[in-house]
Amino acid sequence: MVQGVREIIVDRSLCMGSGSCSFHAPATFDLDDAGGVILLGGRDGDAQIRAAIEGCPTGAIRLSDRQEED
Repeated sequence: MVQGVREIIVDRSLCMGSGSCSFHAPATFDLDDAGGVILLGGRDGDAQIRAAIEGCPTGAIRLSDRQEED
């Protein structure tokens, strides 16, 4: 069986450290000591994650649909 899996992709080289992602989805995103985005172990709801992605001023975060076979 093939199903779509949502994966959060972060490009730290694009991150400017605005903190918008951690504001919208604090269980999923944070900033490290250098001010770059990091993924946390928690998971916010889809609406919060989409708001974080859409609110990223540099497009450093995106969702990827990859196909996975069971």
